[in-house]
Amino acid sequence: MAKKNQTPGSILLGLLDKYGLNCNRLSKEIKCSQTALRLISLDKSRITTSIALRLAKYFGTKPEFWLLAQMNYDLAKAANDKSLARSLKNIPKAGRK
Repeated sequence: MAKKNQTPGSILLGLLDKYGLNCNRLSKEIKCSQTALRLISLDKSRITTSIALRLAKYFGTKPEFWLLAQMNYDLAKAANDKSLARSLKNIPKAGRK
């Protein structure tokens, strides 16, 4: 279902569209904050374990689907972080001196 370039928010928006939902209605259905879902849909907030479990139950997916989508998105963002790349450059590998 998830493509490599999809963000957790775009996946959520796609499902909302598919099922004719909005963040307000979904938040009531899965008993979580509308603000949290809206921020996730905008990729401004992360999918937590609790929300992954709720989304998985509601949409018939696995929680791992949501958590892996979040992890892949986070890693892709980190891979493009130049400041982080400079910091990583100076970290030695274990066992090497």
